[in-house]
Amino acid sequence: MTPSRPAMVFRGLCKVVAIAFVTNQILTTIFTYFVQQLDSAPPHQAVWLFSCVTCGMVTLWLQADARRAFGFAREKGFVKQGGEGRQDLQIADDCPKRWLVILHIELNPAAIQA
Repeated sequence: MTPSRPAMVFRGLCKVVAIAFVTNQILTTIFTYFVQQLDSAPPHQAVWLFSCVTCGMVTLWLQADARRAFGFAREKGFVKQGGEGRQDLQIADDCPKRWLVILHIELNPAAIQA
């Protein structure tokens, strides 16, 4: 049984948000540490701005990387349409960056028909 499109998109968005959140926390902590080495009281706005920009950039990067991985996998034959008129895709186990291909499909269920 395949999940519905809204469920797939929701699962993909949850993955993107979780990865962006964790990455943002790590990078903001590192940024804050280094800024504190230069100035004992860094402005909160600078840390906040860095955090917002980092979160947006990680989100865009992750989606773009997933799109590129899917395109590469389709081009090299790692992704194939299910047989006999089926809608599902088959992703080879040896597909490089398989998790990014799955993420792209979850974020863009229309990729199944493409």
